[in-house]
Amino acid sequence: MCSLKGRRAWQWGGAVRPPPHCGLQCWDVLLAAPVTHPAPPTHGSPVRLLLAVLRLPHAARLALSVFLLGFALSLAVPFMALFAVQEAGLSPLQLGIFLSLNAIGAVLMATRLARWSDRWPSRKPLVLLTLAAGAAAYALLAVVRSYPALLVVGAVFLGTGTAAFPQVFSLARAALQEVPGDLAERAMTALRSVFSLSWVVGPGLGALALAHLDFAGVFALASGCFALAALSLLWVPGRPPRATVGPDQPATAEPRRAVLWAALAFVLYGMAMSMGMTFFPLFVTGTLGQSEGLVGVLVGLCALLEIPVMLALVAWRGPPPVARLVTAGMGLFTLHFALLLLAQGTAALVAAQVLRAVVLALLAGLGMTYFQTLMPGRFAAATTLFANTGSLGGMLSGITAGAWAQTFGYRSVFLLCAALTGAAWLLMLWRGQAQGGAMKGGAVKGPDTAETAGAAHPVSAPRG
Repeated sequence: MCSLKGRRAWQWGGAVRPPPHCGLQCWDVLLAAPVTHPAPPTHGSPVRLLLAVLRLPHAARLALSVFLLGFALSLAVPFMALFAVQEAGLSPLQLGIFLSLNAIGAVLMATRLARWSDRWPSRKPLVLLTLAAGAAAYALLAVVRSYPALLVVGAVFLGTGTAAFPQVFSLARAALQEVPGDLAERAMTALRSVFSLSWVVGPGLGALALAHLDFAGVFALASGCFALAALSLLWVPGRPPRATVGPDQPATAEPRRAVLWAALAFVLYGMAMSMGMTFFPLFVTGTLGQSEGLVGVLVGLCALLEIPVMLALVAWRGPPPVARLVTAGMGLFTLHFALLLLAQGTAALVAAQVLRAVVLALLAGLGMTYFQTLMPGRFAAATTLFANTGSLGGMLSGITAGAWAQTFGYRSVFLLCAALTGAAWLLMLWRGQAQGGAMKGGAVKGPDTAETAGAAHPVSAPRG
């Protein structure tokens, strides 16, 4: 029998293998002992890191599903306000009520599904349910024009379909939970960049479909993409989360109050995001007198610019902590809305979309990771909390922005958005300073410290 003392087990491809001179007994000892997979070196070249992410198990199927989900949304969402006003004849206030009911349904369904998802032995049935609801929602929007019926479709079917985003990403994170080191977290940011890639082509094709197929054709295409997204997940395992504490994650979660303050900042961000997305097409076409095609081009440009920023975050070897990047994103979003407020032509709109691309790469790409850092070991709960802040922001913004736009005009909405994101930025700054003071006093370490997952890499999250 060969002794392991003084010897190093071979490491190959993240797995522990016996030295060639060891016998079977030596390998049995290795198998019997608990093995901690070493983290892949974060000092490798960006190309090697990206290739390692692409070779992860189920990466292709997950990427295809995420792309189709994003493509479905990118076809329909940019033109939802135009559909409501031009096709269904809704007033700005009625549009706000419709969007608010959508958000209420999304929050309620996503919260309930998240609780089930972290407890069930397989989360796949819930993921498929949300994708089926999304397919049904857009199939119904292709034919329904009655306002009461639209409210039902929005609250029930669109609300449930909105939960597909956190459910698909929590399924992806659980499917990758055996991956060593921080590759799983890098993969999550890479998947988010795939989601952005779908928005590069989706809005432009949506505008083309709108010109030739009308709103019914756009929504039918979106419905089909939801169905295909579900089909590509049939062979991805729906394993439950396995909570572990390793060297790349904090041993304890953030206090509930810290999580609530972070959630409040993201609700304010979600309000501004929802208002801006809803009234941007109406501002471009109604106030500035530009074409609907320009709306699709600008939205696609933003998504195109997001991708290199997100991929840079995946491969960045020595970044600031996640919380610091998120705070910077809040500040940049304030500048984005200030540019829109002052915009008089296409040049300012393009500049605003460049800023928006950086903001979305930071906040949409790292926001999910940020909440997973605050709530280690709870994939669906953390991802759903992040998604629910956006849904709650949309719910609060719907009636508010509708009444505001009806009273003061479309341009003034961006002043309100700038105020909301400015408040979120100040809140994140205050939270960071308070956390720094608590750390000096010996409090629990948070995501801004080197001992946590976030400090190691901007896409690192606790491996729950």
